[in-house]
Amino acid sequence: MINIKNISKQYHIKDNSTLEVLKNINFTFKHNHIYSLIGESGSGKSTLSRLLTYIEKPTKGEIYINNRELNGLSKKQLRRMRANVQMVLQNASSALDPRQKVYDIIAESIRNLTDIARNDEKKYIENMIEKVELPSKVLYSYPNELSGGQQKRVCIARAMSVSPQFIVFDESVSGLDVIVRKKVLDLLLRLQREYKSTYLFITHDIDVAIYMSRDILVMKDGNIIEHVSNLKSYKDFRHEYSKILIKSQLT
Repeated sequence: MINIKNISKQYHIKDNSTLEVLKNINFTFKHNHIYSLIGESGSGKSTLSRLLTYIEKPTKGEIYINNRELNGLSKKQLRRMRANVQMVLQNASSALDPRQKVYDIIAESIRNLTDIARNDEKKYIENMIEKVELPSKVLYSYPNELSGGQQKRVCIARAMSVSPQFIVFDESVSGLDVIVRKKVLDLLLRLQREYKSTYLFITHDIDVAIYMSRDILVMKDGNIIEHVSNLKSYKDFRHEYSKILIKSQLT
């Protein structure tokens, strides 16, 4: 479904030097699957998410979606691709336009990225907001009138409204209290079963990563240093860095 080949990302910094954030990453994300990506801050997780959603382009390497390489696609082709690849960010309040009501926030994505007719739009959006377990009256509220948990659900509704094949959740439940976080995670799992999307769940919290998936990627210094599939216990992690990361969170 999504295949990344020899992906590297460099940024130019002062004195004409470069900072290499990602280094020759290769991976294939399968259809209808959930992956979790863990690693310390600065390991390259968020940079990878921006490349996968094509917010930024890789310095080297190729990204394939449904066997189509992204580099060189026309603007029209990229727009169609964006309906298949969505992202839900950590800070929901900054991701939502404070000048728009929730209805218009979701409608904007639908109008730009789908072929849903205007006559069907209202019913579709009402159904979508119900799927994320929010009352329909929320549609006529501004983001600042909602709680943090409600804002997060609006972001999820907006992403899911275009029926994407692949969704990146970048620290998407960070900052929520334990009870709200658990409810949001369960909502995401239910939606994944319904839509059969592929998730990449980026988090620094190992327990959250394991709750979401048994397929765990570990990133360090711009490299995926370990991939554990069908995780059953912490003992399945073999790399020394992974063990240190786990120990630091459990102690």
